[in-house]
Amino acid sequence: MEATLFKIVDICRSNNIEAAFIKELHQNGLIEIMIIESQEFVHEDEVARIQKYQNWHYDLELNIQGIEIVQQLLYKIESLKQQVQSLKRGH
Repeated sequence: MEATLFKIVDICRSNNIEAAFIKELHQNGLIEIMIIESQEFVHEDEVARIQKYQNWHYDLELNIQGIEIVQQLLYKIESLKQQVQSLKRGH
């Protein structure tokens, strides 16, 4: 099954965000950008992340570092939930 890729310029246009924001997310390791024939793309899974980060940035006024911290905390919470479920199954 082939992955669906979206052009950064199209995402920016449809979500009314600047390309610099997406590039900053990439520079901070929050999303992955692929360059194909000198055009920038993201995998379809990244689009939902970009939209989530856009909401955090513009609606909650979080800067990129704040977005990184929140995302790390959410990953940690998910990891802890999985550990708890694993422990419950073991008893």
